Amino acid sequence: MIGVSDRVRLGVVGCGVVATAYYLPFILDHEEAALVAVCDLDGERARACARLFGAAETYTDYFAMLERSELDAVLILTAPGTHARFALAAAERGLHLLLQKPMALTLADATAIVEAVDAAGVKCVVEPSSQSPLDPDWRHLRALIDRGVLGDPYWFTLIPKAGPRYSGMLGGNPYGNAAFFAKDSGGVIFDYPYMPTQIVTLLGDCASVVATARISAPDRMIVPEGDYTRWLSERTDPRDCNYWDAVLTMEKTERIVMEANDNVFSTYTMASGWVGDVHVGRPFHPTYGDTAGSGGLQVFGVGGNLILGGPHMASFISERRDLLPEVDEAGWYHVPARGDLTKARWPQPVPGAFNYYAESTRHLCDCILRDEEPVVNASWGRHITEMMWGSLESSRTGRRYTMTTTTRGLREGGGVGVV
Repeated sequence: MIGVSDRVRLGVVGCGVVATAYYLPFILDHEEAALVAVCDLDGERARACARLFGAAETYTDYFAMLERSELDAVLILTAPGTHARFALAAAERGLHLLLQKPMALTLADATAIVEAVDAAGVKCVVEPSSQSPLDPDWRHLRALIDRGVLGDPYWFTLIPKAGPRYSGMLGGNPYGNAAFFAKDSGGVIFDYPYMPTQIVTLLGDCASVVATARISAPDRMIVPEGDYTRWLSERTDPRDCNYWDAVLTMEKTERIVMEANDNVFSTYTMASGWVGDVHVGRPFHPTYGDTAGSGGLQVFGVGGNLILGGPHMASFISERRDLLPEVDEAGWYHVPARGDLTKARWPQPVPGAFNYYAESTRHLCDCILRDEEPVVNASWGRHITEMMWGSLESSRTGRRYTMTTTTRGLREGGGVGVV
């Protein structure tokens, strides 16, 4: 039994970009965590992480790490197709876990994780925690909506665009075939659970979805995987291991084929009555002028609107000004953006803002040490997963997909079905 004064012994599987850029540097400084073991199929990556971040043990076999290492929890930071199998193995051994997005690629796998976690009595944090109830700014937005600033439900949109100039992010991630392009990556929709997370955090559980999904641009170019391994082997400072600083300017020389959907339109109906359109896809070219970068979540109620993005984190306008903390001359209430935006380098977290990699790891350790249920737990993650999986099921069948879960469990009377 872990005592409050103890440190949570962590094992990390997957020594890729998110591990070395975000999770491992945080663990290095977190007083409640101790990095015991790292694991990667590429032994050179595992050894580099052990050298940089101080892990005593290195493995190239995940199941060997679970068997031999004395751990309290594992961080599963591998390609999406491995998440369910690795999560089940951890729970079966009584280990707490953090699951990098996506939780799973099917509802069945997500449900298996929920059941395994419940049976073992372990904690499970499902990423992303950004734009979730774990983020105080998003709790503030939800509280205002619940107070009635938007009035009755009307509609919402979430259709991201592109920036104003060419960059290595246009057309998709510049690296990572297994993580973003291969069939068992799940495709672009499973890389973007941020979208359903935003919607559910603000508007509540989803009731159904109608969607169309396809592979529109199969031919892709990426930076070869070996470039990251060589780059990592040359690092000497554990707090200067963010591959994004390098990869965005590297030449894409490896030709691959997109094997999973890269273009998905979904219309979600929420249990609260809101209806909205969401698109996931990655433009290949910039957006023009003042329109660049627009396309964040916009919620239009009968009594008011909520606009996310721009110079502020979010902005409300409402016929019920008395429900807003304050308003400017035009009637808007602005929630300021946190962090130093002058130092923002997308897709890296804004310095000083909510860093979900760090906050999720902190949250996992806190929940283990205090025996508390995580905010973004397995049931939460399953509902988010079903929203994405349901879109693909709707597209596959040509029919509306009715949700069978809620963020708290199974929907009463709900059975898997497309109607």
